Amino acid sequence: MKQVLHTLPGRPQAEQPLWRNRDFLLASSARFSATAGMGAVIISVMLHLQNLAAAGQTAIASPWLVAAYLFCSALPLVLLAPWAGRLADTRDSRTLATASSVVSAAAVAGMGLGMQFLDNYLPVLFAMTFLLDTAQAVAGPTWQALLPRIVGEERTPRALGTMQATIMVATMVGPAAGGLLSGWGGSGLVFAVASGCYLAMGAGALLIRTRRGTAAERAGKDKPALLDGLRLLRRDRLVWALVLGALFFITVGEATNVLEVFLARDELGASETQYGLLAASFGLGMAVGASLAGRIRTAPARLRALLAAMALTSAFLGMMALVPSVELLFVAYTAMGTACGVLNACFGAIAILRIPESGRGQAMAILGGLTRAVSIGALALGGLLGALLPIRISFLLAGVCGVLVALACAAYVLPRFGSEGTAGSPAGLAVPAASGGQQEAVAHQVPHLGEEPGAEGPGVPALAAAQQRLEGTDDLPGGQVAVAR
Repeated sequence: MKQVLHTLPGRPQAEQPLWRNRDFLLASSARFSATAGMGAVIISVMLHLQNLAAAGQTAIASPWLVAAYLFCSALPLVLLAPWAGRLADTRDSRTLATASSVVSAAAVAGMGLGMQFLDNYLPVLFAMTFLLDTAQAVAGPTWQALLPRIVGEERTPRALGTMQATIMVATMVGPAAGGLLSGWGGSGLVFAVASGCYLAMGAGALLIRTRRGTAAERAGKDKPALLDGLRLLRRDRLVWALVLGALFFITVGEATNVLEVFLARDELGASETQYGLLAASFGLGMAVGASLAGRIRTAPARLRALLAAMALTSAFLGMMALVPSVELLFVAYTAMGTACGVLNACFGAIAILRIPESGRGQAMAILGGLTRAVSIGALALGGLLGALLPIRISFLLAGVCGVLVALACAAYVLPRFGSEGTAGSPAGLAVPAASGGQQEAVAHQVPHLGEEPGAEGPGVPALAAAQQRLEGTDDLPGGQVAVAR
């Protein structure tokens, strides 16, 4: 295996701080820019949909418009996951990341132009949304699989935690910036800035020296099968057990998202501002949790932290049913966000390090598609719970079920993998990354066996739905679980 390593004299590459890694800084900045731009776009679109329905300019009710918009956004991530993952593993990462950024910028610009100059802009809006998320379906696994090459296998867990914390901050900055830009210059300014954010992401992709999937690396390799990513996930018993547990937590989290506005507003009397700030407290907690998880150094400790975070996330969810005041609800949201941040970062590190290097894009794309598909179904479950049970009982039931699943998962995983962690990975050897250097041909190959809130008003919780989209998995590094509130 040939590699180009750029290290300072007399100091091992593994000890270099992340901020000294040029490519990691470029990747983090690019992802922050794109995530903030996406947040601004979502807020602007949601406001337009609400205003359109409130003004009587469409026969479709606002909740249905929001549901259609979110469905149109999620569909490419579910349907295209196998093809997107195969692209990420069989094409040059620089080409894919740059092209997807340019297409995303064009799609956002198309949204803005359509809303600005067309009377009936809904068809263009939905078509451009589908195009945007098609590009992001390819970009997600491409960036996820590239990260270990950039920082090296040993520092991947810390890099994942750091990048996820960065992205969570961006999910808070983006919607706020979108609201401010809308007030200053209207939707045209929002979409122009967001399009520029995606172009900045493309520039970052061009400047990153580390590459994956180059022609030299692909030489002599067979094209992977379409569902190899799913086979890779299922082949590793630890990863598959954690995936099944994660899918349950996503179901519970998304279902309670539907009910949270009623708990905060109806049960506890939260104001519109307080309800909006709940999302910020959750996001802040996630950023802190992800950052803390990135400091875990050993694989067994990372696995135990993940299982503990599963139980704590569920426990805090159940505690929300018992809080007597909005102030304590803020505490519960922040605490649950911290537990979710630990859960997501640990899950991402374990999953990506145990997947064979040559198939990481496929596995991460399939994981993203599974989680997005489950989250869509969970919204219907939330509506059913709200119709059949009191709001507080629904939260309590979700929390208790989550704790039981976490305990069952721990009972299966710990005796088998508690002292092994990622050390027993069937993934084989992966390439340690150069600090800012380009990776050359990989010698070790493996068989082809196979990661949206606002004030309640006309049209119900449209901005809350937007936050749900922001908290999805498609653009998070490392295939994180992204358990929603």
